[in-house]
Amino acid sequence: MMLPADLKRAFADVLKAKQEGQAALERARGESAALRNLANAARVLEGNPALMNLRLMQSLSAAQNAGNTLVVGVPNFVPLKNGKTGSAEQKPDDGAS
Repeated sequence: MMLPADLKRAFADVLKAKQEGQAALERARGESAALRNLANAARVLEGNPALMNLRLMQSLSAAQNAGNTLVVGVPNFVPLKNGKTGSAEQKPDDGAS
């Protein structure tokens, strides 16, 4: 049986729409699974704070082995004008002493 070109095109459009819908559904499922994993990891870290230090050490080791640069934020770190470093609690010497 031969179908007209416009009917073939309509069937192809329907099939394409179904495939795109399925792909969008799979992406949404993946996002949901990733968020669930992050929530679970947060709960585990909340109950075992030492795990965060272990994870940091793991990251440092991996960055060193791969030759990458790892930037780590240091709380209360304030660079001073003369190149020295201090903390947020320390006030830089203004030379008024």
